[in-house]
Amino acid sequence: MKKILALSILVSAAFALHSQSLIGSQLKSKEAIILYLIEQEKVAHDLYRVLDTMWVTDVFNRVSNEELQHMAKLSAVACEFMIDVPAHFNEYPEGQFVDGKLRRLYTDLLLAANFSLEEAYRACANLEERKILDLKAALKQPNFEIETLTYKALLIGAEDNFKLFIRELLNINTGYTPVWLSVSEYEALTKNILPNDGWRNNDYNAKSQSRIGLF
Repeated sequence: MKKILALSILVSAAFALHSQSLIGSQLKSKEAIILYLIEQEKVAHDLYRVLDTMWVTDVFNRVSNEELQHMAKLSAVACEFMIDVPAHFNEYPEGQFVDGKLRRLYTDLLLAANFSLEEAYRACANLEERKILDLKAALKQPNFEIETLTYKALLIGAEDNFKLFIRELLNINTGYTPVWLSVSEYEALTKNILPNDGWRNNDYNAKSQSRIGLF
């Protein structure tokens, strides 16, 4: 019980880093917004890569590969606006970030995901929910067509990944309480989700609860 309470406090603290999207408030320039979104995708990629080494399921590996594609799409947008993407986005080791808030977010979510496979899925759903919030905020800014099209594509990807992790939670018979989405937004996204749908391991029931290593 104490472990569950501590985990709940940890996850709440991780997502209380800023009560609303920084985009449009602290992050206003195209450069700041694009670089933040690229690094946010790196958080997702690095988190899913580590979780793939911790838990026996193919879900994290597949989603981490998508995040690389998202980073590439955003980097292409940066190139269009002659924004210099720091070398660390391609060269820094996994788990290292320029933005202090994203660095702490990554650390807190990784720690939360270490408790169980259920909490790993929950942490990932939280992260995708955060990305949905920020991408919607980015779409409200004055954008050129290339930005709008890219943000819309990434939003669809974040929503799909969010639904994937919710489905995985349903498959282990547990629920999810949205952190950033309204009840109506959450219900609209998840109303058609059924357990045992989408990406599945053939030996899921036998293997997915197993640990590979300790964090």
